[in-house]
Order: sequence, then C-alpha cells, then structure tokens
Amino acid sequence: MAFLFSGLYEDIPDIDQYLERIDYHGDRRPTLDNLQELTRKNLTHIPYGNLDFYRNQNCPSLAIPDIYEKIVIQRGCGGCFEINLLFFALLRSLGYDLFPVIVKCLFGSADPVVPTHCAAIVTIDDIRYYVDVGLGLPSPAGPVVLDEGSGWQPAVISPHYYSYKMNREGDTILFEGCKGRKRMTMVSFVPQPVEAVDLIPLNYYACMAETSPVTQGIIVEIFRENGSACLRKDKLTICSDGRVEERTLETDDDLNTALREVFGIGGV
Repeated sequence: MAFLFSGLYEDIPDIDQYLERIDYHGDRRPTLDNLQELTRKNLTHIPYGNLDFYRNQNCPSLAIPDIYEKIVIQRGCGGCFEINLLFFALLRSLGYDLFPVIVKCLFGSADPVVPTHCAAIVTIDDIRYYVDVGLGLPSPAGPVVLDEGSGWQPAVISPHYYSYKMNREGDTILFEGCKGRKRMTMVSFVPQPVEAVDLIPLNYYACMAETSPVTQGIIVEIFRENGSACLRKDKLTICSDGRVEERTLETDDDLNTALREVFGIGGV
C-alpha cells in the first residue's frame, strides 16, 4: 500500500517546465545568488491568490503533482502553502539544503493567532536564510539572513513592500517589517523542521475557516519588475515606478480581463 500522503514528498515532475514558467534561464547551482534570482522570478511570475478555494469552496491539495498541474501547466495562482511547497520542491531538486517551518502571520497584532503559513530555512555555506514566496505582496523579495543582528534587508520599490530583519525571543524568531516610518512584527516562527503532512490541517484552516482572512473575498497579488498588482474583492491596485493606480472591477468581464492581462491567469 502506498503512503497516503506520498504526493507531498514527490519530486517536481519537470524542472525545465517549472523554470520556463517563471522565465528563469540562469545557472542552476545551489548558490545564494541563484536563490535570490529564483525567488525574484517566482514572485514576479506566480501570483498568490485564493480564487480556487474562495470561489469553489474547496481545500486545495498539497500534493506536488497537483500543485504543479495547477500552477505550472494551467498557469494558475495558488495559496501560500501551495506556492511555497512547490518552490521548496524545486529548490530541493536543484540541490539546496532546506526544511519547512510553520509560521504565524501577526501583522502587528498582539493577540494569539493560529499558524496559517509556512516558509523554509535554507542553509548555504553554513549561513541560514528565511525564504518565503507565498505570502503575497508582504513576501520578502529575496532570502533574508536568519541570524539576529544581520541588519535590515532592503525593500523593493513599491508601497506594498517592506524592509525586513529578524529578532529573537527565546526559541521564537520574529520577522520584523519596516515601511517608511511604520514598523511591525510581520510573522513569527520557531526554526525547527516540520513534516509536509503537518501542514495539511493548517492549510485546511487557512482556506476554509470563516475566521481566516483569505476567506473574506477574492485576493490575487503579484510582484512586478517595476512594482506590484493587487486585487482585493473588486478593487484592483497597480503600483508602477512609484505611481499608484486604483480602479473598481464592476463586472465579471472586468475581473476576467484583469486576471488574464494583469496577473497572467485565465478567467474563472
């Protein structure tokens, strides 16, 4: 009998096709420079979005072949667990040393929160980096040095982007964000490895619970080379070279056009 959740641990079906999906044509050695470029390419080509589980009221599979079909073959968007687990599978296939961690999304709140996210700790030349391509626009634009005192990691130019650094409270690491004069604790995590199967109930809660922020309306977000694009319910915000354009999508045709032309995904 096959392991019930073996799909969570499968390899990327086709590395070349994944790299083509994110328009990455560079070196494939497991170096920091290559990781930075892979992260940037993933963020600018694969949109974060809840279209699948918000519209269809279903919990997406975390099996690598299923995520691959949805994001690479069908060129769709995905939730945080989907995008990150697929990216981590790619990194493993390229020889990176990494493990996933469970993450709490705080965004400045002091209240207890349910962990609804995951990221990875990648080790290169004995230095640990926090890697996350699945948080939407608050995602760090590249690997963030995990060790305390490493200083602020520079932000990409966009009103949505933050600079980041790590602080530690006991065994917990706090991921602090800074945007202009505004500083807040973005996420927290304990840098201990977890199994992919441990993420299944967290994924279910994040995608299906009435109290989850991603079940309150349509969300689609993507980094762009010169800014970002964000769709929240019916409001589309496009940031480009420091300029911000907002408009309301009033019809399904408007929505489908924006999904296709702005985010690179088909209509729903």
